[in-house]
Amino acid sequence: MNAHIAFAICAIAIASVAQGVLPLGAEENLDAEVERLLAAKPAAEESEAGKSSDVVDRASMPHLFIAVDMLGGKDFTAKRNSPDALTPNGFCVRSAEIGFFGGIDYLALGTVNVAVHQEEGNYFVELHEAFFEFNALPFNLYAKLGRFFPDIGRLNSIHQHDWHFATTPLVHQKLFDEEGIVDQGVEISLLMPWNFYQELKVGFFNGTAWGHAHSDVLTKPEPLFTARLKQFIPIVGELGTQFGGTYIRYVVDEGGNIDHTAGIDITAKWNKGKLRSVVFTTEYWYRYEVRPEAVRNNKKHGLYSYVQYQFHHLWFAGTRFDYFAELDVQTAAGNRMNRNSMAQSLWLTFRPSEFSYFRFSFERRDEFGTNVRYAAYIQADFILGYHPAHRY
Repeated sequence: MNAHIAFAICAIAIASVAQGVLPLGAEENLDAEVERLLAAKPAAEESEAGKSSDVVDRASMPHLFIAVDMLGGKDFTAKRNSPDALTPNGFCVRSAEIGFFGGIDYLALGTVNVAVHQEEGNYFVELHEAFFEFNALPFNLYAKLGRFFPDIGRLNSIHQHDWHFATTPLVHQKLFDEEGIVDQGVEISLLMPWNFYQELKVGFFNGTAWGHAHSDVLTKPEPLFTARLKQFIPIVGELGTQFGGTYIRYVVDEGGNIDHTAGIDITAKWNKGKLRSVVFTTEYWYRYEVRPEAVRNNKKHGLYSYVQYQFHHLWFAGTRFDYFAELDVQTAAGNRMNRNSMAQSLWLTFRPSEFSYFRFSFERRDEFGTNVRYAAYIQADFILGYHPAHRY
């Protein structure tokens, strides 16, 4: 029996009992009312069925977002389309992403991200990310399975349109890629059972391509291995910091060439609501390249440090310092020296909302002490739809 009909019948019966004695003709009236309610039951059920057919389970629907990153630049010290230019001296849509993410079932979340990006004037469409997230595993475990940006260092797992600056830091560009390493595999993390926030994460990936590639280009016997330990330390209510350490073992080929890369990163954030904020990040990387057939193994290292200050609820200003060096390089004369590169950049960002921003930046770059270049950039980004929250 429909719940509404049962409630009405009970209400009529209780009211009658409360009076103590049914008045004359009340029994006939009560029977008639019950028959009327029972007769209305099919129509009510049809109405409820019609309503239920229009109801959509929002929890089962994936969220959708589109992110577009536009960048224009002018290199004041190189000719147009010169291979040495920091920018092709023009304006373009650097990338556009469309992504879906949401709950699959009680066990996992899912994400699919397809990207269109420009390389040397041509646009390529590729599967950027597609992965499971298992965030309800026992024993404080978490797992990610599929194609994604591994959690190595601070910058690699953050999409380029979410960076606080327009250009790639030197050390990231030289050791990884313009945006970062993306690969297929699994990451498993453990939230340590201490009374402070510490997480250990290990990953195993195909490792058949280093950095960004449109296809697997290497065949080798061992996967790419990553390990990362990070810890969050809350200082006061408005200030917190995170420390991280990363190790990467990458087998280049079957000839015994192996890259060992280690890094540390520090991030500190202070904010006063949405009115004022300060972000500081520094990241250092060291790579030791084992080359059995070479005279000596290669050593490289570098870092970047930046600080961004929000001086108005819509305006941000920042600066970054980059350093990269190839250590103990042999010259044509047989001498050994370090090849150093440095860069400094400044930027001003106008962010009318969390879904768009406009950025102007200026960069000075000195590569190996022989080629000093100056460039200016204009960046414009927007997001349509639902954008997930950024990690700390």
